[in-house]
Amino acid sequence: MSGSAVFYRNPGDEYPTIIRGQGCYLWDDLGRKYLDLSSGISATAGIGQGRADIAEAMTAQVTQLAFIHNARVTNDPQETLASRLADLSPGGTGKVMFTSGGSEANELSLRIARQYHLARGEPDRTKIVSLTPSYHGATVGALSMTGRLDINRDYAPYLLPVIRVPAPITYRGQWTGLSADEVSRRFADAVGDAIEAEGAHKIAAFIGEPISPSAGLAIPPEGYWPRIREICDHYGILMIVDEIITGAGRTGRFLGIEHFGVVPDLTNLAKGLGGGYVPLGATLISDHVADTISTAKRQMAEAHTFSGAPLSCAVGLAVLNVIEREGLVEAASEKGHVLQSLLRDHLLDLPAVGAIRGIGLMQAVEYVKSKETKEIYPADAGVAQSLWSGMWERGFLLGTMRVGNTLVGDCTFFYPPLIIDEAELERGVSALREVIQERSMGWD
Repeated sequence: MSGSAVFYRNPGDEYPTIIRGQGCYLWDDLGRKYLDLSSGISATAGIGQGRADIAEAMTAQVTQLAFIHNARVTNDPQETLASRLADLSPGGTGKVMFTSGGSEANELSLRIARQYHLARGEPDRTKIVSLTPSYHGATVGALSMTGRLDINRDYAPYLLPVIRVPAPITYRGQWTGLSADEVSRRFADAVGDAIEAEGAHKIAAFIGEPISPSAGLAIPPEGYWPRIREICDHYGILMIVDEIITGAGRTGRFLGIEHFGVVPDLTNLAKGLGGGYVPLGATLISDHVADTISTAKRQMAEAHTFSGAPLSCAVGLAVLNVIEREGLVEAASEKGHVLQSLLRDHLLDLPAVGAIRGIGLMQAVEYVKSKETKEIYPADAGVAQSLWSGMWERGFLLGTMRVGNTLVGDCTFFYPPLIIDEAELERGVSALREVIQERSMGWD
């Protein structure tokens, strides 16, 4: 790409050009067709590409009102989308603020938490507790909360101090083999212990993903999130849930946290909310947080230019219409069971496949040097990259990642559009089996 003026994320890599998308398929500039098992590589294009209904909604809004800043006025799409999201959220969540994406939404949560504690007369509550490994975005606040040294290590001098506790991962590590109740207690107690050690009067919020790609999609035990909710309530700390990937139906519920029966104080959405058609994020705010800030006459004066922009919100409404009209939340649940069964039936017998886990249409395959020891492949084996390239060559886009800490190694992630059919899922899983068989000989 030496002739390109783009400064790429990895400047030394070659970047193929995608020129068209339709449904679950993409085409490059050489005319090759790809089945997208990743929703645009980032779990974003959840309702499929090239939809005429979304284009019609976008055109109608552009011809009426494309943009107005929300500092002093509001607009109908913003009002309607906020109401729809409040209705879709767990009880007690009645207010919404919009952003341009997930990093901004997570960062907005920091500012809301600050205003909430100022309103309560507790200005010393400034610290955040987050999980490691985790990922919350690329802005300074979101990157500070991210529990991934491979991502935020270089930026440490710019980042905010954050208290880190271990994410509930039990595939390997010291708590492997414990009962679900014991795992829930120990991992949640680690949060309580960290709060006590720092001093609860200094803690503003806890943030976590219901199910985290950075944790290899490890599913927390049933009692974990309810216990976290109890701890936050006990210490007067806000519970922030990052639903950037898990939200908008991907897990088979509109919000991933619904699987665990708790209601957060702040819930952040993005990616699937805009469906890849516009940059759009949202923070869902519980009534008690919004009322506390309002009663104290505090303000959220800081606003991004496109927060609540009519075009983005109109598209968000159209995306929700598709999700509801086509039953895509229910479809994600049903197809998720199919996908996990396919993965288990086609892959678990392979020596390099250590674990298959996930929920709904977000499923992970983790690779190991030994099924017995669960040893992670070394970085120079290039497992994640070889899987990506092998699938690409066969006409599939499938997300791969090397987390590379002591608890999670190389994984492939299935985040297909919610409209995908079972035959397409089977084609993808069969292709992955071929790639693993072909490439794994070179990993040792």
